[in-house]
Amino acid sequence: MLVFLPGLLPAQALKPVTWVCTIEDRKAGEATLVMSATIEKEWHIYSQFTPDGGPLPTVFTFEKNDCYKLIDKVIEPKAHEDYDSTFEVKVLTLDGNPVFRQRIKFDKEDCTITARVDGQACKEVCIMFEGNLTFDLRKENTGKGTGDRP
Repeated sequence: MLVFLPGLLPAQALKPVTWVCTIEDRKAGEATLVMSATIEKEWHIYSQFTPDGGPLPTVFTFEKNDCYKLIDKVIEPKAHEDYDSTFEVKVLTLDGNPVFRQRIKFDKEDCTITARVDGQACKEVCIMFEGNLTFDLRKENTGKGTGDRP
């Protein structure tokens, strides 16, 4: 006879957000780093521009490297705006397949750019997510993302 006790089963890791990285508009020492999220159905993440006092925003942190410079900030698609009674503020959410873009200037082709993405994904509950993003300028339109560890 098998007996399953709820507290003793291994927990399945939730991975509601994954990332794919590409490089676009590459010309004359400039390029666009593209971070495409896939968010599972019924889940959402919060905008980078979430108001103070609200939930945790999505944050992109690029490692410093002499081979490139960021141009402005990460651009994100238009977020859904709703009032959240828990936080008592308007919250900005993204769902589905949002695409984030970061323009860069680079000095040499032999350049690997690494970044980190952190945030909060919510459905009925919220979990933290983090991921590593890598862009290799030596390769055409390639990158790697692992934004899947809550």
